[in-house]
Amino acid sequence: MRSINSFLICMLAIVLVSCATIFHGAKQRIEVNSDPPGARIFLNGNDTKKITPAKINVRRKSYFHYLKLERPGFQEYNSRLESRFNYLVLADFFFYVIPGLVDLSVGANRIYDKTIYAPLKPSVSPKESTNITTVAIQPVKGYSFNKLSDVDLGFESTRKINENRYALIIGNEDYTSFQRDLGSEVNVAFARDDASAFREYAIKMLGIPERNTTLLLDATAAEMRQGITRMNLIAKNSDGKAELVIYYAGHGLPDEATKDPYLMPVDVSGQYVKLGIPLKELYEQVSEYPAERITVFIDACFSGGARNQALIASRGVKITPKNGTVKGNMVVFTASDADESALPYSIKNHGLFTYYLLQKLKDANGNISYGELADYMRKKVSLESVIINNKEQHPKTIVSPEVIDSWKEWELR
Repeated sequence: MRSINSFLICMLAIVLVSCATIFHGAKQRIEVNSDPPGARIFLNGNDTKKITPAKINVRRKSYFHYLKLERPGFQEYNSRLESRFNYLVLADFFFYVIPGLVDLSVGANRIYDKTIYAPLKPSVSPKESTNITTVAIQPVKGYSFNKLSDVDLGFESTRKINENRYALIIGNEDYTSFQRDLGSEVNVAFARDDASAFREYAIKMLGIPERNTTLLLDATAAEMRQGITRMNLIAKNSDGKAELVIYYAGHGLPDEATKDPYLMPVDVSGQYVKLGIPLKELYEQVSEYPAERITVFIDACFSGGARNQALIASRGVKITPKNGTVKGNMVVFTASDADESALPYSIKNHGLFTYYLLQKLKDANGNISYGELADYMRKKVSLESVIINNKEQHPKTIVSPEVIDSWKEWELR
């Protein structure tokens, strides 16, 4: 009986004294943070399937690990995680040899920092660069703007050119060419035609010089960020005189946790929403410096719905995203309410919102106030959406507090 008790006491002592193994274990949990967040985490060359901020497990038995972070539009971050000696192991060897050997066998004699912070550097820095370069039309293999709709033809060109006006126009349609695991049903029908048509209206009707326009079709995250950076630099170097026009047609998605809305580049999966372009980031960058006027048109939704099918088809419940806040001299025209989809007008080869936006500009020859346009879009699209698509779609206008009393009198032309 005494021998059994002695054995049990011995085993209990071994367990209790193995401080390093008990309190730290063979693996250590590390929190990885980045600025900005939303970077994809790779450990020793393997994709962890996690996005910063996140916690990952590393084996203590390894003396070091290689960490890599990737975020579109930012330089790749690489770091070697170095371990240091865990002094709790000395207590195990001091009292008993066996616990110390246990610690060594599982690697509990090594310890890593509990948190990692990675500052990410943009591929193009608006703070460091002051060069404004003209971005040519981005060609897309196999695509040409065939002008199949009535709004694509027959509108008059203005003779009045406004050298202070600049446009960034993005049409993201083909997501499957960049993401092989997607079916063609997730592509955004007519988004390239939407953007191409809007560019012609911007040049011929709104008086924006051709060299002042940037057209991006099927844009990646890096290309979108470069385009947004260009708008930021233009405002910075224009002494407050620039008039910026931003147009986007494509997928939008909300972050399920924060409900923040994101614009989705063609190379970003719906499973990694944070690698997209936060809508608030777009608003903040284009309004960072004073501008005469900033006008944003968004033919996208952020509820998880889409023109055809969402990037994540398994999402059965739509999410009501946060409403974006804007500042400066900014007005935003959006295609739908927070929990609705932005729908197509298939027989016209355009998004429903974009078609009626262009139709109104054409009918008014560009001579229309912002207030008149907002009222028209709200009434027309809301009714036609039910007639054409049997679904409700209510365009919204978001206005900065600084221009709440004056924006309705602004003229588009």
